[in-house]
Amino acid sequence: MPGLAAGLAVAVAAAIAYSRFTERPPVVADGTPAAAQTVRIRRMDLNTSVTVPGTVGHGASTLFTGRKPGTLTWLPKTGTVVRRGQRLYAVNARPVPLLIGATPLYRTMRAGVAPGPDVRELIENLRALGHGDAGTGDRFGPATKAAVKRWQHANGLKETGTVGAGDAVMLPRPVRIDARKAQLGSPATGELFAYTSIHKTITLQLDPTQTTAPTLKAGAKVTVLIPGGGRTPGKVTRVTDSAADDSGAGDGGPPKQKATVTVPDQSAIAEVNGSVDVKITAEARRGVLAVPVTALLALAEGGYALQVADGTAKRLVGVRTGLFADGMVEVSGTGLAEGMRVVIAS
Repeated sequence: MPGLAAGLAVAVAAAIAYSRFTERPPVVADGTPAAAQTVRIRRMDLNTSVTVPGTVGHGASTLFTGRKPGTLTWLPKTGTVVRRGQRLYAVNARPVPLLIGATPLYRTMRAGVAPGPDVRELIENLRALGHGDAGTGDRFGPATKAAVKRWQHANGLKETGTVGAGDAVMLPRPVRIDARKAQLGSPATGELFAYTSIHKTITLQLDPTQTTAPTLKAGAKVTVLIPGGGRTPGKVTRVTDSAADDSGAGDGGPPKQKATVTVPDQSAIAEVNGSVDVKITAEARRGVLAVPVTALLALAEGGYALQVADGTAKRLVGVRTGLFADGMVEVSGTGLAEGMRVVIAS
């Protein structure tokens, strides 16, 4: 390749854009030039990242409306976590417990009622609360009725052996009371409280005009930077943009993203409230050849080269650069291989 060789020779002679070619090599005590400093070409993963602010909280709240007629006599305090079997509120001084399931209570369940998913979930809850002989499947049988009576007795309820639509509340998971919406003494069939998840999450607001972060997708892994120096992994579980969120629609600009980040280690953010930084991988390269940025030589005609050290001999090899990250740069080109030694600026 005569053209490339000539270009490289001109670059060395001209010593353009790289200071070590215009400076004299360092001299050791005996007056001889010091040996050039070299490193090996490595095969490694490179990635760039951007840090964006997020807000720690319990996510969006859901308004709860009571279904049991009567007078509201008790509500949990804001911030209270209510789990399976615990009192969610009280009507006429009788507790309304929380049960965990996907099917809301919509009918009275009693012996002989038609099988269904609501019956199955009631039985699963009874078993989870210690009534292992409540039956199995989705049929409300004699064993289920007996277990319901024992459960009612334990909760100070009338031992009827039946469960009406308002006698308990079936929700998909435990809840945290976010705000009380009703006064004690008011009708229990109104709006009673707002609730959230019991787990803390992090909400990110991303504006593509103000950040270099990539478009996030559900499943993306991130790193949460804890105030004080700690860090913990997180995962993006939900992403919406201005097209699906009225808060960002109609401004005429590019869509803004709103992302929810879950943190598996809840203890890591248990004491964190308000703002927190989240590190997002912007671009990644896996298993590429890389060298320190200080190994690059800028060529007179444009582009870059590496000075490869073969024993005491040195030769220039033209390279293409890729991703720059953390002081390293991705390189490729004919004749490059992992383990080769290249000269770096001292």
